[in-house]
Parts: sequence; C-alpha cells; structure tokens
Amino acid sequence: MISQVFILSSKGDHLIYKDFRGEAGNDIVSIFYEKVTALTGDQPPVVMNHKDIYFVHIRQGGLYWVATTTAGSSPFTITEFLNRYEVIRKLTACV
Repeated sequence: MISQVFILSSKGDHLIYKDFRGEAGNDIVSIFYEKVTALTGDQPPVVMNHKDIYFVHIRQGGLYWVATTTAGSSPFTITEFLNRYEVIRKLTACV
C-alpha cells in the first residue's frame, strides 16, 4: 500500500506531496533526493530503501515521480500507478 506520493523537480524542489498513512516523517522527501543524487550513473534504480521505507520512482520530463511504501507491496504495481499518474497529468495539462 502506498504511504506517500510526491513529485520533485530535478533540482529537488517539492512540487506535490501527499502523505496518506503518516508512516514516515516530513523529511522523507529530502532523504529520497539525497539518495537519488548521491548515485553515480544516468539511471538510478527504480526501487531504493531507507530503513523500513521503500522508494519507488520514475523520472519523466525532468521530474521525479515517487511513491513510498513498506514491505509487502508490489513495486511493479506502484511503477505502473506512477506511469499512469504521469500520463493523466499530461492529458489534463493539454485540456
């Protein structure tokens, strides 16, 4: 089950943030950004963890689309959700 959803710019600016379950602190966005920018290479892994929180993310259009979850959730389902969420955002921006 998704705990949080947030969207970050490539510079780490918080664009959207929603905490559904209150399982992680408010600094979780900063923790994700520090982890993703500390990695070497062009494409960071889609799933990363910090303690008991898992970050599932995609990068589209220079934005990080991120969902956090605890163990037991399917990363493929969450990745599909993030992809569809991004497509809906594109469609509503064109209207």
